[in-house]
Amino acid sequence: MTVFNDMQKEYPNRALIILGVSIGLTTVLDITGVFTNCWISDGQNCTGIVPFDSSGPVWLAATSWMMFISVGVAVVMIALYFVIVIEVLKLGYHITIRKRLIFIRLLAVLYLFLIVISILVFLPNVGSYKNSEMWNQAGWSCWLTIISIVGIGLVELFGQLVQRQCIAT
Repeated sequence: MTVFNDMQKEYPNRALIILGVSIGLTTVLDITGVFTNCWISDGQNCTGIVPFDSSGPVWLAATSWMMFISVGVAVVMIALYFVIVIEVLKLGYHITIRKRLIFIRLLAVLYLFLIVISILVFLPNVGSYKNSEMWNQAGWSCWLTIISIVGIGLVELFGQLVQRQCIAT
């Protein structure tokens, strides 16, 4: 812990910057994954979950809606991050910033919940989509969204580190 404290004294904004990069990375991966057209692949052709098709199966509709909501949550996290940066520039790492950091961390948990549940609904059902002769599988768009879970883990970690820097002054 002393190594972190020494680095914190030398680079006081490092955790806040990495928090922003993590939120940005997560959002880019999520938006790219959701709005590209290779969620379901049969080896040659791909199908996306956008635009939303209400005539499709219920599991695909549920996955699509949870993915849309996850994009909204990621955008709210970005907006809240900018509010935090502005407050840090004005007040420094004041204790009042903690409530916004807690809210970002709660949004990160909501994001994680939406992604994990939608993937747990999507992956078992993708093989039987449209009763095709070919075996369907998850495409690269799905895997981009799954990779965004790593970014959300970093958001939680660095959100905690920034929260530790906030002191009452």
